[in-house]
Parts: sequence; structure tokens; C-alpha cells
Amino acid sequence: MNQFFQEVLELPYQSNSQDNPLHENQVEELLIKHGFDYVAQPNGIQASPDFRVTLDNGKTVDIECKSSKNTYPTYNGGLPKEGVVYIFSSKRYDETTIFFADDVVTPKKRQQFTSLVEELNAVLRSHQDDQEWSDDRGFDFYIRNMYVQNGAGKKDYFKHSDRQRCEENVLNHTW
Repeated sequence: MNQFFQEVLELPYQSNSQDNPLHENQVEELLIKHGFDYVAQPNGIQASPDFRVTLDNGKTVDIECKSSKNTYPTYNGGLPKEGVVYIFSSKRYDETTIFFADDVVTPKKRQQFTSLVEELNAVLRSHQDDQEWSDDRGFDFYIRNMYVQNGAGKKDYFKHSDRQRCEENVLNHTW
């Protein structure tokens, strides 16, 4: 697995659009090259991970591929999933980096997000329970979680002070 991730770091940028996932294709080619047993899109095309790799020791490794013209991935409504290895390719640098989700979202921050979502949903439910909420046109409201990164120097995954540590955490992991 370590040699695979070393080669992943050498991959050039490729886009990863839904209809033409070139970045995922690159990663899949490396999985095949290294003889890994894997399942692509084990939870469907809209859900993480992109690949579930089964190792000789029976353990599994979930891999999610991200690419962007920018220096940071877009997560939209899906917070990076615990235990998943992310492979991120940036057009700006024509480089690829790797990291565990746990290295970019701490357990405390994850819990804060979970609590926030629960609180917001409770507020919404309190309004929806009001008899006046329903109208004859069927208007309603839903909350869409959106996870973004802000702050100069904090969201550039290639210039971030933790880049090397994050990559080494993947490379030195005991699979």
C-alpha cells in the first residue's frame, strides 16, 4: 500500500468530473498495477468512498478522489469521512497530495459540526410542527449542510504547514 501511495503522489492533475472521472481513472490504474482487490463506488456514485480496497490481511482501505482547479477540495455537503484516505489533485500546482480525513477534521471539530446540525434541525422541526407552517401551496424548507474552508494559508493543501505530516501519516501507516 505504501508503494501505491508513493506513486499516487507523482500523479499529475486530472479533472474528476462526474461524466469523465479522469483522476479516479488514474488512481484505478495504479490499483490495478499494484494488484489490489478493490471495489469501485461501493456505496454508489454519489457517496464516499470511490474505492474500497481489500488488503491481503483482510483489512479494508477506503479511498476518496478529489480534484480541483483550486488548491483545496470542495466537500459541499459531505464532511470528509472518518478513516478515509483522500487523494487530492490540484490543477493550479499540477500536483497530488494525500491525507486522512481525520488529519483535516479533528474529532472535536467533527462533534461541533454534528451538534450544530442537530440544533439547526431541531429549530426547523419546531417551525414545521407549527400548524400555520403548512400552506395550500406546499412550501416547506430544508437545511443543506455546506462545509467550506476559509482563511488565507489555511485552505491551500499544498502550501499548508501540515502537508508533509499528513502525507507521512498515510505513507507510514501500518496497513
